[in-house]
Amino acid sequence: MQLSVVIIGYNSWHFLEKNLDSLAFLYGDPQMEIIYVDNASTDGTPARIRQRYPTVRVVENRKNAGISVARNRGLSLASGKYIWFLDSDTEITEPALHALLKFMDETPDAGLCGCKMYGQDGQVQDSCRKFPSLRGKWKAAVHIILRKLSGNRLAPSRCLQAYDTNQENPFEVDYVIGACQLIRREAQAKVGLLDEHIFYGPEDADFCLRMKQAGYAVYYLPQISIYHAYQRISSHRLFSRITREHLWGLIYYFWKHR
Repeated sequence: MQLSVVIIGYNSWHFLEKNLDSLAFLYGDPQMEIIYVDNASTDGTPARIRQRYPTVRVVENRKNAGISVARNRGLSLASGKYIWFLDSDTEITEPALHALLKFMDETPDAGLCGCKMYGQDGQVQDSCRKFPSLRGKWKAAVHIILRKLSGNRLAPSRCLQAYDTNQENPFEVDYVIGACQLIRREAQAKVGLLDEHIFYGPEDADFCLRMKQAGYAVYYLPQISIYHAYQRISSHRLFSRITREHLWGLIYYFWKHR
């Protein structure tokens, strides 16, 4: 099998309907499979997917154990040469997928790649970044707090650790966010699973760092693009459980990699 698409979600039907519709060209292709892992949704998502998209393999977790656990469960079931992590709030096109696969086939040192993503505002997102730093995270947190206190009158800041995406050709980066990661299965087998100590947060940076430590490169393809609604749930609710989990994930990441 060539490709296994792994999507996870939690009460995400309002996004998943568009996401799975955009993947319709894969249905019925014996070289492709789609695996959806549900993190204990209460909005009826699994039943809706089974009814409307019968070729999608649906797996249900008994509780919301976080991103890493859910994606690892999808990985354990996937049989493709490539694994494609997609967030539930993405929408893709057939040309984008074929271009990503072509790049991976022609670039043997690539363990993982991502592409340009446009948000609801039509702007290019900071989806390829340098590894997290204490300075960068501190400045980002201060800006988020000030923006909340101003009633969102302050403009969102560009990620301080992002790359310039105004380029024409693929280039190597530290990491690409987990909303869209096309992974070489051979590389993943060498690197291992996502770190399940991270519930939500830098699991994507950690995975890409370990990919590089294993001798593979991580690439960003600016000539290919998809849509990503980008929920940013940790910055929307500053004092929620997900924000605390994100903070703990960062603390763990910095401790783990010193």
